[in-house]
Amino acid sequence: MAVDPSDDHEQLPCGTSADALLDHLREGTATAHERTCPHCLAAAEEFRPLLSALGSALSENREVTAPSGLLDDVMRTVRAEGRSGETLRLPAPGPRSGSDPDSGGAPGNTRIRHSAVSAMLRACVDPAEGLIVGRCRISHTPDGLAVTATARVLAGTVIPDATAAARRAMAAFVADRLGLRVARIDIDVTDVIDLA
Repeated sequence: MAVDPSDDHEQLPCGTSADALLDHLREGTATAHERTCPHCLAAAEEFRPLLSALGSALSENREVTAPSGLLDDVMRTVRAEGRSGETLRLPAPGPRSGSDPDSGGAPGNTRIRHSAVSAMLRACVDPAEGLIVGRCRISHTPDGLAVTATARVLAGTVIPDATAAARRAMAAFVADRLGLRVARIDIDVTDVIDLA
């Protein structure tokens, strides 16, 4: 990955800079917005292991190292994604009209890797709903695309509402962006995140 020297740092959907949020959390000066915004709270939860390791290292005046279990967590995620070469064939847009390049109907196939679809499905779910999608697997069935995902929810989240919103977002993505039918979307809630 190349280093981007621009000033366009990552921003959360609410407009807060991820770098500024991390600085505020590290200094204990989170703003009122950052303490209540679902986007900021979800990002803060993801920063927690980093802040914990940094805080303990600074208090003990020792070198900063990765939190215990980090490598196991990363490898579990990599294995869960199953980076196989499995692909999904996408339907051609509209009726084909031979090989006339001006018609836009040139013959051919479009395929997308399962891992790419899984990553996009995770990204299409708004964490502001209080749900963060983890592992996501897909399979093509005669009835359409079957999605199986795991998720963590923020404490206080109404789980049926959050999973319904996630299913709507995923179903819209599958239909609108991939042009496929949805057979089912199963979401297993595996953890509750308590930010208190």
